[in-house]
This record gives sequence, structure tokens and C-alpha cells, in this order.
Amino acid sequence: MGEPLYELDQAGLAALAEARAGTSGGSVTGGDLVLLYHYEGFMDAGHAAEQVVDHIFGERFQFEGAGEHGEPGNPVLARFDTDRLVDYRAQRPTMTFDTDRWSEYEAPRLEVKLAHDAIGTPFLVMYGPEPDTEWERFSAAMVEMIERLGVTLSVNFHGIPFAVPHTRPTTLIPHGNRRDLLAGYTAWFDRAQVPGSAMALVEFRLSEREHAVLGLAAQIPHYISRSPYPAAAVRILEAITSATGLVLPVQELHEQAQRVEAEIEAQVAQGDDDLRSMIRGLEVQYDTVAGTTPQADLLAEQAARIPTAEELARQFEQFLAEQDRDGEH
Repeated sequence: MGEPLYELDQAGLAALAEARAGTSGGSVTGGDLVLLYHYEGFMDAGHAAEQVVDHIFGERFQFEGAGEHGEPGNPVLARFDTDRLVDYRAQRPTMTFDTDRWSEYEAPRLEVKLAHDAIGTPFLVMYGPEPDTEWERFSAAMVEMIERLGVTLSVNFHGIPFAVPHTRPTTLIPHGNRRDLLAGYTAWFDRAQVPGSAMALVEFRLSEREHAVLGLAAQIPHYISRSPYPAAAVRILEAITSATGLVLPVQELHEQAQRVEAEIEAQVAQGDDDLRSMIRGLEVQYDTVAGTTPQADLLAEQAARIPTAEELARQFEQFLAEQDRDGEH
């Protein structure tokens, strides 16, 4: 089997044990332990997952004195071997050249950290580069780690480009094996073959082992999918709160979402008629699927329709190709 792909940090484990011991028996999570995870580099339209992680790693959800120099921080529970998992030629780490020498190297980190919600309930967050290699061994290591740490629900999240308008609420596509957590969401399509990811494979392997897992894909308007879209991060965090009972206030992100919406509206107002016509068509399509548009409106807008599985796959592949081109410059 070779060397293990991860190692547990004893100080982090002690911090987790202390945090769980200090949690009230009447906690809304009932003693459960939630893991939130996302791997950067594959698919995150609207920077949705990135904003969620940045928000969670804000000072509000850190532990006092847990930082390297005694400042607030998030203790590390597990570190994965990025030297085995990351192809440095595909994801080149940053190095700093200072006058006549190399002064700094930013090694990639794929870690599990400890955080707490607004009422002190501990939970885990995993973030870092998506592994380029050994996906099966990595998935097996994830399953093993989740069992060792006693995780009761794993939740992954990201943004996907979709034919939806920015003028409507952000919609989620949920997936996983917790059927009770999937109820109440609009079904946008039935079946699609899309490029795979390590995050999706981990969910698949967790389901096979009957570990509770939930995925949340936020639909990002395709015409702004490469720009930060805080409304999606708000929607993901609200869904996490609903599914897990964790209390994760989103006021700052909500204010950012309002500012971004105003900026988009200003740009649309300055745009051409084709852009505005496209958005109107997307609004009719959205309202149709959500069940809020009278049938008469459908006859007036023949162009409004749900994307097919093949079209959805092409959207994903185009988004990934654009990301790859950006990374080459």
C-alpha cells in the first residue's frame, strides 16, 4: 500500500476533543460532526465555493489562541501529502524572487481544519488543490479519515455555469445519499455525463460505504460565471445551515451580493438589446421550471427551455477550457 496519503495532527485532535466536550448536550447538531469540503482547480463558477471557505475561515469562526503566534486560528486536524497528489507542472506553486535569491516558496496545502459556528458547535473544513493523481487511493484515504474522525455528514459544494438569470434567486442542484435533504428542490434535468472530479469521486465512494454525504451545486448565470458571485455563496451557506443545523451568519456576504447585483444591473443597462433580450428569455425559462410562469407566457417565448444533458456537459467543458487557457497566461 505504500506510505499513507495523510497524517493526523495530535494537537488538532486534542482541540477537536476539547471543543466537542465543551458543546452543550442540547446542541442543534445533536453531537454530530460535519465535514465541509471543496477542492480548488476543477469547477467553481462564480468563485462560489472559494467565497464560502473564505467566509468560514473568517475570525468569527476561529478558535482563540489557536494561531501560530497565539492569535485566533483554525487548528489543523489532518494534512494530505500534496507532494504525491499534485502535479506541479499543471498547478505550479508560487515562489518569490527577492533581488538575488529565492526567498519564499508557497507549498500547496490540502488540509482539514477545525472551525466552530456562531454558537460554538465544532465542525471540520477541508480545502486545497484538487489531487491530480491517485484518485482512488485518495478517495479511500478520505473514507478512512472520515471514519477515524467520526464524521457523520460530509458536505461538498461548488458553483456551475448554468442558463439562469441574475435577476432570480440562486438555485441549487443537490445530490448525495441523504434523500431527506434532497427534498424540496426543483429538478432541472434527469441525467448527464460531465467531466469527473476528485470531489465527485469522494462523494461516490462515501455513498458506496453508506456514509452520509450531500453535494450542493449552485447555478451561476453563465454570462458572469468567471466573476465572483456572492449570492451563490449565501445560498450555499443557507443550505448548509438547513441541512446540518450549523449557525453560519451571512450578513457580510449578503451585503456583497447586493453590491454585485447593482453592478451587474448597471452593466446590463449599458449593454445592447441582445443582452437584455437574452436575460428576459432566461427569466421566462427560470420561471417556467420554478412553476411561476403562466402557460400563456410559454407560447410567447419559444426560446425558453431547460438545457439538455448534452448542452449542460458542453457548458461544463467550455468553462473548464476557459479556466485552463487563463492558467496558461
